[in-house]
Amino acid sequence: MDKTEEPEKKKANSFKKKFEDRLEKYRMYSCITDLSSTSRRYFVIGFFDGVLTILGMIMGAHLSGQATPQLIISAGIATGLALGISSGWGAYEAEKIEQTIMMREKQKAMLVEKSSAVSKAHVFATYISSLVHAFAPIPAAFIPLIPYFFMEVEEALIPAVVMGLSSLFVVGAFMGKISKRNILIAGLRMMLAGLITLGVVTILNPSHF
Repeated sequence: MDKTEEPEKKKANSFKKKFEDRLEKYRMYSCITDLSSTSRRYFVIGFFDGVLTILGMIMGAHLSGQATPQLIISAGIATGLALGISSGWGAYEAEKIEQTIMMREKQKAMLVEKSSAVSKAHVFATYISSLVHAFAPIPAAFIPLIPYFFMEVEEALIPAVVMGLSSLFVVGAFMGKISKRNILIAGLRMMLAGLITLGVVTILNPSHF
């Protein structure tokens, strides 16, 4: 082997070792805080909110008679981003309190006043769960908007509703699979929430009064 390649190989091995060590540390943090369960819950809530909020906005725009693709796309993107920021910020404030409480309970059970690993694990969980909740509504909000990029406003309504409800079904089915429930029923329950939202928006829209 060329001697000039040895430092590069050592550097690569060192980087790989550091990466693996950090990944293992994060796995330990996740195990300590049950982060996977919390993140999964926040993702479903955020995704659910994103789809339903945009579907409600789309239906309201059509019922007002003022809907245009440009209006729906711009308002939808702005709403999705605002919802993401709001969800992430709210999750951070809530998780900061909850994770602090759980950290103190663990430290008390371990009969120690402070534990660096436990403390870092709960700080890590706070940031990750907040980021998940912030991210989830954004792609969810974008899905029902896709038809408005390619179709006329009246033609895009039904595809937008179908895509939004279908995404809810997929997420519901996924959660049903994880929880070992009936996948079809779990997906349909999520879709039902979307249909109820559209029904309420349609019935209570000011254009009817």
